[in-house]
Amino acid sequence: MARTYRKSALELYKDLRRDFMEGRYKPIYLLYGDESYLSDQLQEILITRALPPEDRDFNLDVVHGADVNIQAALNMCQMAPMMAERRVVVIRGFEQLKGNKLFARVARQPNPAAVVLLICKARPKFNVNPYLALKKNQKAVQVVEFAPLWRNQAAGFVREYAQTRGYDLEGGVQNLLVEFLGTGMALLAREIEKLITYVGDRESKLITRQDALQASGQTREINVFELQDAIIQRRAVDAHRITEQLLLGASSRQGEALRIVAVLSSYFVKLLRLHDSLRDNLRPADLAKRIGVAPNMMRRYHEAARNWSFPEVQRALQLLLSTDSEIKGLSKRSPRLVMTLFITRLLAEPLQPHAR
Repeated sequence: MARTYRKSALELYKDLRRDFMEGRYKPIYLLYGDESYLSDQLQEILITRALPPEDRDFNLDVVHGADVNIQAALNMCQMAPMMAERRVVVIRGFEQLKGNKLFARVARQPNPAAVVLLICKARPKFNVNPYLALKKNQKAVQVVEFAPLWRNQAAGFVREYAQTRGYDLEGGVQNLLVEFLGTGMALLAREIEKLITYVGDRESKLITRQDALQASGQTREINVFELQDAIIQRRAVDAHRITEQLLLGASSRQGEALRIVAVLSSYFVKLLRLHDSLRDNLRPADLAKRIGVAPNMMRRYHEAARNWSFPEVQRALQLLLSTDSEIKGLSKRSPRLVMTLFITRLLAEPLQPHAR
């Protein structure tokens, strides 16, 4: 049986954005999930498109569930618009609205002259009201989960976001930013805005890898990915030198050390997945997807897996975990000393591979 295709958070967002831009609204939307950036964007688009500025004083309510009582929230949603076509109600933190189970009656009989946007952080319990009633009324209610993006999806978002601002990215820059910052869309969008400010009115409108490195305070020779390569190739002297220069050049040594640990942890997790997946005889594209890297990066990961056995990768992740805890305050050592000891321990005599 063929698997049902499940749209990504970004695709779901684009569908809703298109509806809002074209003036197609359902009475109620329930948005939830960790990727709050998309909910924030849709809230802004909904208000801008559904209500002219002159109608907002009397026909727009934006509240937080922790700051409003249930009866006031119900009244907002059931009220008729004043001298306007519709009203818009946004309830953020809807899960924090005390007594929100009473909202089930609004879910069953929505106000046709209102557009209600409910935003939750956590996944709702759809087996109890009001979420059960919201889920059941599919004709009037749209329920959308905005789950975190996969790395390849986040890289695509970075490129698209830059293009909407009139800029192109040199090949690989989007992957570099995802490696630096993770898949959080708000953070990635802010980084693109920072890079646009950094490159200024450059005629080519091209953001290069060097721009991304320099804007983050690093250089082509001294950056966390050069450190990563030095570690994978067991070049201990270079690894110590690069780590030292990264920390000395940082405005916060603790923050820089934590960022180094985060990037290296992400890399070794991918190596662990690669070791686990090699025996499954997957196609190269499927293997890349499982690991979470671009297909054109697989050759380098295979080389790293040959240099680092499965038990060594496990040990590296254990060291990274303890190093992270030390940097965050479980040790009186300075971040500089903690990182020096980490590199020394990590690049000690290689472990002998053994059968798993």
